[in-house]
Amino acid sequence: MSGSLDVSNRQVNGVDVVFIRGRMDAHSSTEAGATINGLIEGGSRRIVVNLSGLEYISSSGLRILLSALKQLKKEDGALKLACLQPSVREVFAMAGFDRIFLLYDDEESAVNSFA
Repeated sequence: MSGSLDVSNRQVNGVDVVFIRGRMDAHSSTEAGATINGLIEGGSRRIVVNLSGLEYISSSGLRILLSALKQLKKEDGALKLACLQPSVREVFAMAGFDRIFLLYDDEESAVNSFA
C-alpha cells in the first residue's frame, strides 16, 4: 500500500533542510531521493532531513537516505537527521541506522551542529 509523501526544502544558515511528511515507502521514496540528490548535484554538502512529519519508512526509504549519506561523505559533506517520530526511530534502531546517522531531537540542533 502506497501512501502520499510531501517533500520540501529550504535553507537555514547555509544548511539545506529537507522536510519529509507522510509515508516513505517503495513507491514514494523516489521523490525524497530526487530532492536530496538534486541538492547534492547542485553543490550542497550540508543537509539536514527533518523527519517530524514522517509516519512510516520502509527499507526503500532507508536505502535512499543511506545512499545520500554515502554520496555526501565522498564529497566531504554530511547528512544529519532530525525530529524522528518514535516509530521511525525504532525502525532506524532495528536496522542499526541509529549508529550510522547522526540523529538530533530538533532541527535547530542539527543545523547548528554544522557551525
